[in-house]
Order: sequence, then C-alpha cells, then structure tokens
Amino acid sequence: MLKPIVKVIEVPCDALAAYQLFSMGMGSWWPLETRSISIHSTGIPAKALETDPVAGGAIIEIASDDTRHVWGSFTDCDQPNSLAINFHMGQPQDHATYLTVSFLEMNAHRTLVKLVHGGWDCYGAIAAMMRDGYDTGWNEIFCFHYARSCEKPRFLRRA
Repeated sequence: MLKPIVKVIEVPCDALAAYQLFSMGMGSWWPLETRSISIHSTGIPAKALETDPVAGGAIIEIASDDTRHVWGSFTDCDQPNSLAINFHMGQPQDHATYLTVSFLEMNAHRTLVKLVHGGWDCYGAIAAMMRDGYDTGWNEIFCFHYARSCEKPRFLRRA
C-alpha cells in the first residue's frame, strides 16, 4: 500500500475564503493550459473548469469543442473546514483516488491548508508511477497556483 501524498501550505486569507477559492473557484487557479485532459489528448487547452461543491456535485472540464470531461465528484463538503473528492481526472471512475483538503484558520488573515491524496492501489502495477506524477503535479497545482491565488481571493462569501 502506497502512502498518500500530503502537501501543507499557509495562505494569506481566512479559512472561508481559502475553502471557497479551492472549491467554487477551482477553475480560476487550475492551470488548464498544462494540466487538463484536453491539453494531453488534443494539444488544445480546456476552456473552463466547472465545480459544484456539494456532496455528489461534479468537477467537469469543458474542452474547446464543449466536450465535457468529468474529473470526479465531491463526497463531503464541510465549509469552511474541509472537503473530500473522489478524483479520477482522465481515468475511468473505477480508478478514482481520494482527495481531502482541510482548512485550519490560524487567525483572520492566515489559514493552514492541508491536501491529502491517496488510494493509489486502484492503479495496480502503475500505482507508484501515478503517485509520483501527482506528487510532482500537486507542487505546481496546489503549492504554487492555488497558494498564489489565495493572495488575492476574489470570491464573495455566500450567506
């Protein structure tokens, strides 16, 4: 059994803003020009990423030709504390891994965000390769792009 990937960052916003940016605003910070099904299958970046951050809600990439690629679904959403996702970007649903993200507010302007990505055994013989690829990928996607987007969160809070 392979250990999950764990990434922890500190971001300059409160937990609610960090949660909303990760869940509702994923399409604003995810680097679709380098990390999308579309770019890997056609060479053309996806035009959007839609999320429905409620239990059972989907994460869907919209390709340049409007093809919809389901990346996974939210399994738990506890705003502003945590969320969980069955994640299978570009893979069959039976190859879904799990992603949990927790938000620990340190003060009104600082939040510790922890991403845990596990369940690699579903990939069988290529599990270690998939884990290694995502370990590198989360450094770019989460530790850089998401963290940078938290510097200026643009989302209105829902009541």
